[in-house]
Amino acid sequence: MIPRRWFLSLMIFLVMGCAPVISQDVLKDVDKDLPFGAVLRNPDNFKGKTILLGGKIIETTPFPGKTRITVLQYPLDFRSKPFVDSASEGRFIVEATGFIDPFVYSAGRQVTVAGILDGKEVLPLGEINYVYPLVTSRELYLWPVDDAFYLPQFYIGIGIGKTF
Repeated sequence: MIPRRWFLSLMIFLVMGCAPVISQDVLKDVDKDLPFGAVLRNPDNFKGKTILLGGKIIETTPFPGKTRITVLQYPLDFRSKPFVDSASEGRFIVEATGFIDPFVYSAGRQVTVAGILDGKEVLPLGEINYVYPLVTSRELYLWPVDDAFYLPQFYIGIGIGKTF
């Protein structure tokens, strides 16, 4: 009986660990065949589409009634988490209703957003004008800093030893 309960608890934990970070309600509206590269080249062609993007926060700026988050895009993995070991294709801006604290949504943190593409915004970036796709957030997920799969470490041995 105990192994069956243990197994059931483990299965529930695993299923919950694989749950999407964006609700199914919003995910059903996402255009999954829309690559970020195409959006970056011409955001106005895809205006009004619901897209799913993620990346690392560059900057978070609060405004009256809204917050803008500039994000360096990375492809998403099977959990919709930014895969930062791959190459980025560019930047985008997320606009969210209300106040989002820049200390919490700080530079380097990873986010996933599902939102409506509202065209583009051209802003200076160094010595150039950069075209940012502009996404109005429907759902925004901030990934935990320590979100990693760590395997438990076991040590078996006999004698006296020291570990560094």
